[in-house]
Amino acid sequence: MQTLLELNYSVRAIARFIKRSPSTVSIEIHQVTPYKAEIAHALALKKRHLRGRHDTLTPAIAVFLNHHIGILK
Repeated sequence: MQTLLELNYSVRAIARFIKRSPSTVSIEIHQVTPYKAEIAHALALKKRHLRGRHDTLTPAIAVFLNHHIGILK
């Protein structure tokens, strides 16, 4: 993407080239200004832990359930 931006390609042209939505490309470009691939990649790796499922059974919820329902031993 960085090379295509340097060659003055539009967001839509870049999206077609990499087979992604123009909105996805636009969001990616605007997260790092001016866009540098190395910085964008480092940011993506840093945010990686935010994806996926997260534990929802906190210790406080476990105590509540055990006290009121008695399902956890």
